[in-house]
Amino acid sequence: MKPGLHPVLGPPASGKTTLALELALEVLKGRGRVLWVGLPHQRAYVYRLLGERGAFLGLEFLSFQALYYRVLAEAGWLRPLLPGAGRVALVGEALRELVGPGVSPGGARLFARAIAELKRHGLSPFALPKEGEAGRLRRVYLAYERRKRGSLDYDDFRHLALRAPLRLFPRPHLVVVDGFRELGPLDLRFLRRLAQRVPVLLTLEVLPEGLTPWKELPRRPLRREVWALANPVEESRHLLKALKRALAPRSLGGEGLGPEEVLIVAPEDRIPGLLLLKEEYGLPLEDGRERALAETEAGERVLALLSPYPTGRDLLALGFSTLGRRALRLGLAGEEALELLAEREGLLEEWRAFLALRTPGPDPLAWGEEVLERLGVAPKEPFLARLRLALRVDRADPLPWWRSLLLDETLPPEVGKGIPVLPPLRAMGVRAKRAYVLEWVAGRYTLGEREDYFLLEELRERGLLRGLPRRLRGLDPLFREAVASRGEEVFLLYPEAGPSGPLEPLEEGRRPGALPPSSRLEALDPLPFHPPLPSRAEGPPSLEVLRRFLEECPFRAYLERFTTLGEEGASGWPLLAKALAQDPEAEALKADGNLGPWLLAHWERLREMKFYRSWGGRRYEMRLDGVRRVGKEVHLYRLLPQGKEADLGRRWTEWKALEALLARQDVEAVHLWVWPWLGDPFPYRKRPFRKGDRLGPLEAIAPRLEEAWALWQEGLFPPRPGGYCYRCRFKDVCRKEAT
Repeated sequence: MKPGLHPVLGPPASGKTTLALELALEVLKGRGRVLWVGLPHQRAYVYRLLGERGAFLGLEFLSFQALYYRVLAEAGWLRPLLPGAGRVALVGEALRELVGPGVSPGGARLFARAIAELKRHGLSPFALPKEGEAGRLRRVYLAYERRKRGSLDYDDFRHLALRAPLRLFPRPHLVVVDGFRELGPLDLRFLRRLAQRVPVLLTLEVLPEGLTPWKELPRRPLRREVWALANPVEESRHLLKALKRALAPRSLGGEGLGPEEVLIVAPEDRIPGLLLLKEEYGLPLEDGRERALAETEAGERVLALLSPYPTGRDLLALGFSTLGRRALRLGLAGEEALELLAEREGLLEEWRAFLALRTPGPDPLAWGEEVLERLGVAPKEPFLARLRLALRVDRADPLPWWRSLLLDETLPPEVGKGIPVLPPLRAMGVRAKRAYVLEWVAGRYTLGEREDYFLLEELRERGLLRGLPRRLRGLDPLFREAVASRGEEVFLLYPEAGPSGPLEPLEEGRRPGALPPSSRLEALDPLPFHPPLPSRAEGPPSLEVLRRFLEECPFRAYLERFTTLGEEGASGWPLLAKALAQDPEAEALKADGNLGPWLLAHWERLREMKFYRSWGGRRYEMRLDGVRRVGKEVHLYRLLPQGKEADLGRRWTEWKALEALLARQDVEAVHLWVWPWLGDPFPYRKRPFRKGDRLGPLEAIAPRLEEAWALWQEGLFPPRPGGYCYRCRFKDVCRKEAT
């Protein structure tokens, strides 16, 4: 080929990469040198395609960034590199200079992305208007450039490569640019300049304006099937069973495909679920998502240390196991809640050690190095480099910035060793003999096109900003076509419904045939064992058990008969009752700084009370929280946990006890009280109940009590799921999801 730019135009899966590989092989057979420019995650794919044709020397895979770096290195124009995290940090500095200290990492990231887009399209700050949000971006852009002097960010490499002498050594005989959906104007200008010396083959699906194709390729026919499954669980399991059959040898009834001949494309949030099932099915699935520094084992420990709202899981990751397990069991988060828990459980020393670990000293950099040493982080420099950037932005409070910069730091892609499970964007530029695409429904495979915050669509059509592409271009159909052509054979799967209801498929499919079991769990008896429900309850139930049996869940009511304190176990009343039974004078409790003043204020009343007394009957029993007798007057107390509202309106016990007490000759009046823990008791009504008073709630309780007793006698206690399940202490012992 002669020097020049040779654009190849074709739809997805039209053979553009195959054509580029054939031309590259011709050059390599003539002992020429080829530079293949593509996306970083394409490297292993391109080398595998080349290796399938034999052994060749002379082809080198580069990203655009690496190519620019080499051009500047040959020209001697290199300067210190400013990574992506450094750009965010410098933008944060610029924002603090312009608006003050109240700058968040998220705000700095928003400006950094906008600046990167402008620089990628060759626009300076002076191309922006001076008013509105675009004017604010202009000022931040100018301040960023002032602070960046002496170093180069990724887009500065593009600008300098357009002016640097082209001294590539050894000189390539062909440059292939493949795998990109679109090119920016600076990349295109560089390729035009490079094409004046060497032939450049450029493959694209949509050509930029002013570029005519050297060759156009037609659409190739692909085998495509669409499978409709009932729900996401059935969809995932059918995919894995189909994958197991595809990899099985032909001698065992499989299709004999190799792991390198298969790939899976799935929305990013579905990938962890598939990876969890790979051990069950014995499949070599590999996570194809872009890995971040914070997702490594060392990164997770550092993030646990920097969490703004620490949880029990964070404490466990850092070695504070006792407090961490208790916080995890209670679902607590945040320093205030954890400190209260530590104080209550007597774990203040462990809590103070945790605080000391996450509190920077006078020298934050030395503190960071010491913390990394204590956490066992071996590669310290990547973490310390981000800490230095965070200290540049906010030396007084660098931890939020350190955490944010670690979350943004990505790691180089790893060489694939199994079947890749790729998110949609990472699947661009790679193909396989067979591809499976998961959750082929509306809204899942989209580029998320939306207007820019700073530069709206109408601004992109004015003056110098005409070089910026429009954000709303309707590229989703082309993107979906690219996703659905990742293999010579493509199977598109979709669930007919999900947790939120029916789903709309992108293409209507058919129900696939049943596949044989592919894991040990599937090979077990398909009818799981269900323990028989209780059918008989010995002894009389309490009134509240009968009430919950009728109004809520019979199974829960049955189980609560075997507990001693019921729902009141969350308050301090049962513990106080036990303490008073052991020590009637409660000297130790009176000396307590929190409990003592309250106890002394109500001591006369508390010392005369009888706690949690059962009043038995033939059919049921009443368990009274607190009872105190003064002559012929009886005081009934409903004891509540701290902060809980009075519930006498729906209870049965106190009203049936009122009825029974007023029927006795030795009782003239009954006082009904509500007493919250650590609070003051207050009467249900101002005057006591006396003989002859109308007890209104009993009129509603009596028929419901008879109904509950009749059902109880039948001996059926099935689970009845409802909103009260979220307050149930027995969790999912009833397996309510399956009933």
